Amino acid sequence: MDERAKQILGKRVEQTRRDLGISKVDFCVAVGISRPYLNRIESGTANSTLEVLVKLAPALGMTVSELLEGIE
Repeated sequence: MDERAKQILGKRVEQTRRDLGISKVDFCVAVGISRPYLNRIESGTANSTLEVLVKLAPALGMTVSELLEGIE
């Protein structure tokens, strides 16, 4: 995933999580990832695997396709 795509994904994850009123800690528990890893995802520095994307999307109330929409 290129840098721009990681930035877009990170912003989308962070904004959606905040819009849903979910704390970072609660989100990490629900998804099964560490807080440092979530910080890297939201800051656009993590190379997220498909396995993680499959966990993130439903926790945000969306499909993986919706999560990645517009990211090329």
